Amino acid sequence: MMYNNKPHFIIKKNLQKSKNTNIYFCDEVTPDILKDVCIRITGQSNYTYEYVKNDYSDDFLEKTYNKGRMALMFYKNIVHYISFSEKNIDGRNSSVQSVPTAFNIYYNSTYPNKKLYYYFLNVQGNAETNYQLLIYRLMNTVGFEFLNANEILRSNIKAYSSIDDIMFNRRINSHRNKSNNSTYITKNDYGEIEIYGKTYGANKYETSLMCYALSGLREPGQVIKLYEILEGNLKELPKSSLNVIGKMGGIDVVPIDRTLEKKIFKGKNSLRSPRYIYNLLSKLGNKHCALCSCEIPEIVQGAHIWPVADIKRNSIMNDEEKLNYAIDGENGVWLCENHHKLFDSHMITFDDKGRVRFKSGMEHRHITYIDKITTVNELPDYILTDKFVEYIWRREHTISNL
Repeated sequence: MMYNNKPHFIIKKNLQKSKNTNIYFCDEVTPDILKDVCIRITGQSNYTYEYVKNDYSDDFLEKTYNKGRMALMFYKNIVHYISFSEKNIDGRNSSVQSVPTAFNIYYNSTYPNKKLYYYFLNVQGNAETNYQLLIYRLMNTVGFEFLNANEILRSNIKAYSSIDDIMFNRRINSHRNKSNNSTYITKNDYGEIEIYGKTYGANKYETSLMCYALSGLREPGQVIKLYEILEGNLKELPKSSLNVIGKMGGIDVVPIDRTLEKKIFKGKNSLRSPRYIYNLLSKLGNKHCALCSCEIPEIVQGAHIWPVADIKRNSIMNDEEKLNYAIDGENGVWLCENHHKLFDSHMITFDDKGRVRFKSGMEHRHITYIDKITTVNELPDYILTDKFVEYIWRREHTISNL
């Protein structure tokens, strides 16, 4: 159904909870707002519109409520997909939830002449936190055009230019706000991109959007893995998101649950399990050596304080308890390859105050070298928790009994 002579809107009037809240999409997206949208896209103020019920369907809309908070405008053989913000931004994820859904609908459309937009309603609340700006940049990266951002935001929205660009800005954003701990992007020892994403609650929307952006920016031959952090009985990402990720290509999806972690734990002593890495990211933030300024993710590793091999040898604990200790984010610290090797060789260790200590009897020239490459000699307080100190004791107690 195309309308060539005059812009024509079709909008599902019901939102998901309209029956309970008695708030309908047509109450928020009024004819005056549609007129403003029409002028911004086409330059014309004359248009037609219709609010349709849930059971309406055509080649572009299915029989359901308004998913993605969207209006479709048909004009000159182009379908314009317009997603609208929430009016009230209560939490950091509240304005994100509809965005991946809108993108999924747009991306899955086989119609060749289509465009994707985002329109800010007269929002209440802070629409320009560091986190929100990160999300807007991701949206721009996957193809959203912002119709009225200049009037709502002080900052300019600029698409990310590369995966490294996203990683850098994600790291800066996480430093500013420690609560931004739902999706992490890093690199492993082989230079492969790794995404650690929660799949429950509003976090699944952020994870989905992050994957869309990374898939679009992926270089030929670049390997990306999404580790889905599953909790309890919670499932993977929504099927619609996984479907789009599969169509975009370039991302291998690996669900991480307890069963997989047990398999990894039984097979390896130097545990580099996805859950352990995720728990370290959650506690410590992005990869950065605790003892020097190295932030090169390919050579920064998670170092167990109480080694996995020693945990496995413990005859008192059962397998479940051993696994809990092995993947605990408190049982670790980020160290570069140099410091990790020194730590595993027991040439350096930490006392209960987090201070670096050298192995007794070490040659002076070796101490001089280690001093030179160690720019931080005492761990910060956020690492030095009571449980972390307990792991230091367990490590030293194990060594003393070998």
